[in-house]
Amino acid sequence: ISKLPDREWRGGISEAIKVALLKDAGFFAWIEAHATALRERDTEAMDWLIYRCAELHLQHIATSGDPFEFGSSRPLDFGHWAAHKLEQISDYAWRHGEAVAIGIALDSTYAWKLGMLPEDDWRRILDLFMAVGLPISAPEMLESLQREGTSASILSGLNEFREHLGGELTIMLLEGIGHGVEVHQMDERVIIESMRVLKAEHEARTTTGAMS
Repeated sequence: ISKLPDREWRGGISEAIKVALLKDAGFFAWIEAHATALRERDTEAMDWLIYRCAELHLQHIATSGDPFEFGSSRPLDFGHWAAHKLEQISDYAWRHGEAVAIGIALDSTYAWKLGMLPEDDWRRILDLFMAVGLPISAPEMLESLQREGTSASILSGLNEFREHLGGELTIMLLEGIGHGVEVHQMDERVIIESMRVLKAEHEARTTTGAMS
């Protein structure tokens, strides 16, 4: 892993954050505490990240009751409905791990806007992604809403995800760090508002970082 490009290195951290958010609040806190080391490619920190992530994946496979994910519930696809579509509409300018970070940021913002996710938890999620050098917003999301053709919009990712799941839309959202909950519908107006919130958050944090 020491030969991985920086973007791929950080992309792996994104997948670990995803698992921590769903399965283990303590692991999320560990990633927060080691964010700088992980961003700066500390191999000892990365080795533990990989180990714990694999351990949580194995626990999920052993206890989920659907190890091969034949059913409609695929919790480890958290953030992926938007991530897959973002990769497509950006002509894969965004790497998978980066797109997953943005997708998780979007769904976390959506959950916060609905009152499901506490604001402190939402801010911790955005803070951690940025601390490890991952994006929380992409201009293509809002830009895609102006493109002609329904398949060109980021929102079409919901229908494509529904088809991927075999007909029933099942989206994993957060009620808290380490606590996921499934929903079967998404309000497009709230999704769009969440995109706008993330755009503003990204701009504010980038400006603050440049000034400091």
